[in-house]
Amino acid sequence: MKNMKKVLTLSALVLATSLAFGQDDAASKNVRFGLMVSPSVNWLKSGEKIIEKNGVAMRFGGGLGLEFRLTNVAVFATGLMINTSGGKVKYRNDLSGNPSSSYIAYFYDKENDEIAEFQPAYDAYTETSTGPTRYDACLINERKYTITYVTLPLTLKLRTKEIGALTYFGMFGVNSSFRVAAKATDEVQRLSTNTGTWQAPETISKSDVKGDVSLFSGALNMGLGVEWNLSGSTSLVIGANYLLGFTNVVKNNSDYLQKFTEGGPGYGAPLKQSLKSNSIGLTVGVLF
Repeated sequence: MKNMKKVLTLSALVLATSLAFGQDDAASKNVRFGLMVSPSVNWLKSGEKIIEKNGVAMRFGGGLGLEFRLTNVAVFATGLMINTSGGKVKYRNDLSGNPSSSYIAYFYDKENDEIAEFQPAYDAYTETSTGPTRYDACLINERKYTITYVTLPLTLKLRTKEIGALTYFGMFGVNSSFRVAAKATDEVQRLSTNTGTWQAPETISKSDVKGDVSLFSGALNMGLGVEWNLSGSTSLVIGANYLLGFTNVVKNNSDYLQKFTEGGPGYGAPLKQSLKSNSIGLTVGVLF
């Protein structure tokens, strides 16, 4: 009798263990997670004539990937990524002196080593030019943005059946990104208070422009890729993605940059700006 109880108890344990491992195995096929890295080439497309694209910039990102199997073909893919974006722009300044000519400038606060916001800059402009001032007027020629985001991708991945050890897929969805930091490196010309002319170009690096960058950025996410099965549900994933931005990366009216018009009132107005982010990226990761 005692032996029978032991056999029954042992059988129950074996059955429970088998069921547990069977559930874990099923779960591992329906839900997968992994780590991803994603270098990318980024550029900014302008919606304003006075601002134009000025080349591309290399950026980098990485984070956690998460997949939920919907059918044998369809997978819902998401995750949490930290990535940098941005690009280079050029400002089409016209210093010809014609009544319709205009240029872009800002005031640099030398005391706090930062770009002044519009209202202090306006106050600085209306000060008398005699004697030293804490502000330098800076004509901006070029800018390189480096923006750090926390990104939540929401995509549908359609996969082929496994062909050998490889599975091919296409994906489409939306990336929702939330700005956490933004820096700018500018090529500027300071205004000489002695001669009233713009001096030789110089670089002002890593200015904090977070207040001038939109909190949210959205982009369409389209891509192709391949999975190489390593063992069980573990796969190496390699993909290429194109991100097409559909929101304005910066504020519609700048808090820092001012547009000066020769035939205008003599002081600047907040610059109207529109920049859409685009990128081509390579994603490499491991899914478990």
